[in-house]
Amino acid sequence: MTSVGSLPEVVGLCPQLRDARKVLYFHENQLVYPTQCVKERDYQFGYNHIMSALMADLVLFNSTYNLDSFVGSINSFLNKMPDYKPKGIAELIRKKSQVLHFPVEFTVERRVIRDPKVLHIVWPHRWEHDKNPDDFFTSLQSLISSGLDFKVSVLGKTYQDVPDIFREFQAANPGYIAQWGPLDSREEYLNHLETCDVIVSTAVHEFYGVAMLEGLWAGCFPLCPNRLSYPEIYPKECLFNTPAQLAKQLRQLCKNPGLARRKWEKVVGEVDMRPYSWDGLKERYSEVLGIGQ
Repeated sequence: MTSVGSLPEVVGLCPQLRDARKVLYFHENQLVYPTQCVKERDYQFGYNHIMSALMADLVLFNSTYNLDSFVGSINSFLNKMPDYKPKGIAELIRKKSQVLHFPVEFTVERRVIRDPKVLHIVWPHRWEHDKNPDDFFTSLQSLISSGLDFKVSVLGKTYQDVPDIFREFQAANPGYIAQWGPLDSREEYLNHLETCDVIVSTAVHEFYGVAMLEGLWAGCFPLCPNRLSYPEIYPKECLFNTPAQLAKQLRQLCKNPGLARRKWEKVVGEVDMRPYSWDGLKERYSEVLGIGQ
C-alpha cells in the first residue's frame, strides 16, 4: 500500500493480512511538510507514517531525498511527544528501506525542437503554497518590469484555497498568458508541453517531480531549485539557489529563446531517462514485489 493510509489500521481491520508480506511505498512524507500553521492533525499524519513504516516488511521511497528526509526527521518528530519517546525507531526503519523510483509513462514522441521567437514558460504544479508560486510569479514580474516578452502556461490542479498570487498575476498580466489552469485530458496536457520551451519548479515540498520529468521528455529545458529531490536528477545548469538566480536565467532565455533548445539538447544528453520509465523499472518492481517468481 501507499503511505497515504495507515498500515496498522488496515491490518487491524483485516487480521488475515497479519502474516502477509507488507510493502509500503512513500511517494511523499508528512514529517517535512511545510505547514503554514501547525494543527493537531499534522502530528497525526506524521505519526501514522512512522507506525506504518514500523509495521511494513519493506519500505520503498521514490527518491533518496524522500528516504533521507523521512528517516532523518523521525527522532525530532518523536521528541515532540509529551510522554514516552521510543528510541532506535529511525535505525529500524532505515534497515528495511530502499529507493525505487516511480515509473513515469513517457508516451509521446519527442518533438522536433523549433527556434521560438518568444520564450514559452510552463509551470505545471498544484496551485498550493508548498509549490511556492510566489517565487515563480515574482520572477515573471521581474521579466515584465525589464520589458522582456514571453508566454506563460500555468497548469496543474487547482483546489478550493488558491493562493492570492495566482489571481493577482492573471488579472494584472493577461497578455502574457498562453494557458491558465488545467487542461481537459492528459493527451492535451502532454501536447501542450510540446509547445513549451522552459519548465520551472520553485517548490519547497517535492519528493520526485513527475511533471518536471515529463516536461524534459517533451522538450522543455528544466529550471529547478537546488534542493529537495532535484539535485538527484538534474545537472547543475538546471539548478538555481535563489529567486534572483531563476530570474537571471529566465531573463537570458527571454533575450535569446533559441538558447533553451541548445540547453535542452545538452541536458537530455546528460540525464538518462530510462531509470525513471516503466521500461527501465518494471524488472525491479517485479523483483521487489515478488511478481512472476
